[in-house]
Amino acid sequence: MFILLLWGCVDADFPECQSDEVLPELQSEPTWHADVRPLVEEHCSACHSPGGLAPIPLDTYESAAPLAELMADNVHAQVMPPWLPVDCCRAIKDRKALDAEQRAVFVQWAQAGAPEGDPTEYIPTPVLPTGLDRVDLRLEMPEEYTPDPGGGTDDTRCFLIDWPEEERTYVTGFDVQPGAPQQVHHVTALTVTRLALPTLQTLDALDRRPGWSCPGGLVLGATGWIGAWSPGWEAREMPEGTGQKMDPSDRVVLTMHYSVTSGEPQPDRTTIDLRLEEEVESKLKSIPVYDPAWLVGLRIPADEPDYSISYAMRPRSTREIVGVNFHMHERGISGSVGVLHADGSTECLLQIDNWDYEWQGDYSFEEPLRLERDDKLFVECHFDNTASNQRLIDGVPEQPRTLSWKEDEEMCVAFVHTRK
Repeated sequence: MFILLLWGCVDADFPECQSDEVLPELQSEPTWHADVRPLVEEHCSACHSPGGLAPIPLDTYESAAPLAELMADNVHAQVMPPWLPVDCCRAIKDRKALDAEQRAVFVQWAQAGAPEGDPTEYIPTPVLPTGLDRVDLRLEMPEEYTPDPGGGTDDTRCFLIDWPEEERTYVTGFDVQPGAPQQVHHVTALTVTRLALPTLQTLDALDRRPGWSCPGGLVLGATGWIGAWSPGWEAREMPEGTGQKMDPSDRVVLTMHYSVTSGEPQPDRTTIDLRLEEEVESKLKSIPVYDPAWLVGLRIPADEPDYSISYAMRPRSTREIVGVNFHMHERGISGSVGVLHADGSTECLLQIDNWDYEWQGDYSFEEPLRLERDDKLFVECHFDNTASNQRLIDGVPEQPRTLSWKEDEEMCVAFVHTRK
């Protein structure tokens, strides 16, 4: 059990990452087939393919060559492929950013006039799967639901899902298949015990529509955190040897945040895929880091170009930190998550200097970090609430207004994944 001691408006000094990296000069002129194509297929094709998330396919020489300079500019600026964490915090496993030599391939290919080269020189690069290596259990919303924004743009609903396993088990992998991907803003899967069931079943029964309204994603009685998903996230595999405990009497609450910013609401029946193990070496616990006062007292003034909030909490438990995720909405611009050690030193877990809601992620560390009883977990968020950084509703920017903690406005929260 965690005893949380809380602080607000805390300052922490984390490193400022400044890159003066000079791209290397390649030994030979890069060509599409020998050099660029393998990198595109490994790092870009998941989105830049016919029917993919990105509007521009780059799956052939004919489609990519006219865009060589644009590709080089975005790769050189490290805008593409999207990777939000800076490099001077804790090392993250499965880093997706291109290294200097890979970026040089795109830049020098464009400078050479985008030569095609010899197709026989093409050597495919193995593409890592984006889903779980196996799916042991698939859970879905009890019934189809069509979002009802009630005259606005957003709707957050909670759905109670039965847990079918008859023995204690551990979730070691988590993935989400959204039923209406253009409208699913984010998903959270939580664990509740039988003690919370009567209250949640009453909420479900009193609401005439499937599930119940849970603005801000609040679930009273939640005891565990299975996983979360937002657009751009891949399947999450827990660190080796760890898992989230599930007892036969537990239930899952799926929190669905829908955002309908264009067109009519579409019916959704999202499913979650789980990989299970009977035993694990250590149990995972994800610690939420946010100020409870923000739920009712968060106010981000209109026309503020850099409004910041921060918070620290002391879990009062010795654990190992194995990963982290961080969440804001569209007006977020930067943020950080870290540890404030009792001796006054700081440890940066995650720093994002150019936040992009569409490309947030869940990150595991190459090496765990020990969290001592008197250490504090820290989160800081920065927001731009000016006219230049508003959401588009049917293609038209919203007008700046004071924001609060609601599904259609803003949030600032980190989940620090720990194990004993």
